[in-house]
Order: sequence, then C-alpha cells, then structure tokens
Amino acid sequence: MPTKYLPFTAVHPGGAREINFPLHEHTVNADHVSAMLEALLESISEGIQLRRNVSDGDVLQAMCIALAIRMHLVEAAPDAVRAMVAATLEQADDAVAESVIVPASRA
Repeated sequence: MPTKYLPFTAVHPGGAREINFPLHEHTVNADHVSAMLEALLESISEGIQLRRNVSDGDVLQAMCIALAIRMHLVEAAPDAVRAMVAATLEQADDAVAESVIVPASRA
C-alpha cells in the first residue's frame, strides 16, 4: 500500500514551512488529522500568549504529558502503541527537518 501524506503549512514568525507528513497506515481520515493538528497548534499558541515566560521546555513537557495520557486511552497493547507513537514521531520529525522555510506574511 503506498504511503499517504498530509500536506501542511506551518506559519511562524520566521516564515512558513511547507511540510508533507507521512500518515500512518491505519489513519482513517486525513481531514480529521489536519483539523486536530490545527486545533492543537492554535491552542498551544493561545496558551503561550496568555502566560508570561513560557519556555519551550514547558510546552514540550505539556505536550508529552498529554500524549502519554492519550496513549493509555487507546485500546491496544501498550507496547504496540508506544512503538507506533515512536515511529510516527520520528517520521513527523524527519518531515519537518526535510521541509524548507519560505518567506510568509499576513495581510
């Protein structure tokens, strides 16, 4: 089965990244993945703006804790879930690392 991808543009102060995320073979709906990704990133940005001195470490720790909670809500063997999350994170990180930052602005 050929790999499916989720094209995604991540806009940040330094420009925008055009990223092509590989989707896990068991992904049911790429539109759901995209909508949840956008909601998560918006929520994180809003949370940072509401607080002072939020460190990158604070953000990453909160995200990891949330991921760990969600992992234990999946009805599958914990080792299988852990392996899937590790592989998916590695693929997503590789996709971001391979992306190119392009100039972007908002009107």
